[in-house]
Amino acid sequence: MFKSLRLKLLFYFFIINFIILFIYGGFIYITAKKAVLNTTDTQLKMISLDVVPEFKDNAYPNAQKFEYRLPEFKDNVYPNAKEFTAQLLDEFLIDPLFLKIIYYNKESKTIEYESTSSQEMSHLFEIPLNVMGHINGIYYFNKDIYRVSSMLIFEKDNSKVFIQLAIENDIDSPYVKQLSYSLIVATPIILILFLLIANMLINKTLLPVKGVVESVKSISANSLSKRISTDNIPSEIKELVTTFNHLLNNLEDSFNKITSFTHDASHELKTPLTVIRGEIEVALKQERSAEEYKDILKDILEESISIQKIINQLLFLAKKDTSEMKSNFLEIYLDELVTDTALRMRKLAKDKNIDIVIKKIIPSTIYANETLLKIAINNIIKNAITYSNNDTVIEISMDETSQEYLLEIKDNGYGINDEDLPFIFDRFYRADKARSRKNAGFGLGLSIVKMILDIHNYKIELKSIKDVGTTITIKIPKNKLLLTRNI
Repeated sequence: MFKSLRLKLLFYFFIINFIILFIYGGFIYITAKKAVLNTTDTQLKMISLDVVPEFKDNAYPNAQKFEYRLPEFKDNVYPNAKEFTAQLLDEFLIDPLFLKIIYYNKESKTIEYESTSSQEMSHLFEIPLNVMGHINGIYYFNKDIYRVSSMLIFEKDNSKVFIQLAIENDIDSPYVKQLSYSLIVATPIILILFLLIANMLINKTLLPVKGVVESVKSISANSLSKRISTDNIPSEIKELVTTFNHLLNNLEDSFNKITSFTHDASHELKTPLTVIRGEIEVALKQERSAEEYKDILKDILEESISIQKIINQLLFLAKKDTSEMKSNFLEIYLDELVTDTALRMRKLAKDKNIDIVIKKIIPSTIYANETLLKIAINNIIKNAITYSNNDTVIEISMDETSQEYLLEIKDNGYGINDEDLPFIFDRFYRADKARSRKNAGFGLGLSIVKMILDIHNYKIELKSIKDVGTTITIKIPKNKLLLTRNI
């Protein structure tokens, strides 16, 4: 019905408060009418009790023990209701007041005598007698706009004497009317005040929501790292904000994967494309034999296959699903992988007349993702070539302990400043010297290495001395289920 949460809350608040005020106003009105009715009944009872001594004095002026006998009226003269009514009007100042006196015979169960102050209003006393009641027991009845009472005032032998009174029911008195009028006028005013207060409270309550909306509006593709603060956020909204922040995390992660894939692909494809270009340039420099062309085409094919594998693995890396990557681990020969990678990188090292030397190799079998591990070792060697002086040597060696294999790659390059070492594996980070180098990359090589080694749970250590060189050591845990091969 309402698209606005504020209007919906106000509507529900209006309905609920209207019902509450209606019930409360009705309760007050009914209570007031009941209080007025009780007052009227109290008046009737007081008047009825007051009649008793007046009745005794008039019926037995010379009697000393009236309570032990019923009246024996001389010449059949019975009490006159009009006379009693006149006395009561003077005493209580209640007008109109009507009275009826009844003598009831218990034996014959008939009325022996009755006297009414007004024959015109005799219909008011068409009420049942409380013949089974006790003395001073009183019953009340409603007749038109009158309240009627019936009280047993005397009982002796076979006779009972009843006094019945009727006065106007003050239930619709000016007080009650004024109260009802006040309720009718006050209820909508109170309801409006409640709505104004509720509107202020709702606006104040929804301020955190507005703050969240403004924070969301400020987030764009260039600021996906921003998060909505959960400080001073109500618990009901906090869960929503937390969920939205989680969504932003996923969105940022997906966005970063796409960006990372773009940069990583550019970084990783550069080497094989350079090798392919070099092979083609060499082939075109002069006429060659069919066998030489075949060898060149084989190298190009090999590099093309390598490119395809790299693209597949970069797409695989973009998922960053560790469990899926580990499910592709296979048994591989680490020594052969290191040797093949080193021989492949010698072609790139020739441009700077850098010699890649394998000083020591240990036959070893491990479980790993072969292509990913090739990328990691390839990046380390490529980094060593990029940041080494011409006519130097890059040394590769393997060693082992009882728990792990140690793969060490050492160059004689520019080295890294001590202040740069803690950040060297951060994505896009490059030391100052590297920034000035013509062939420097995007600062992705070592970050990709760290990512791949983390997936394999391998440790990497980097030691560097400025203008002397850098040594990188990869620690690869041994798998107890695999035995070292013998050459």
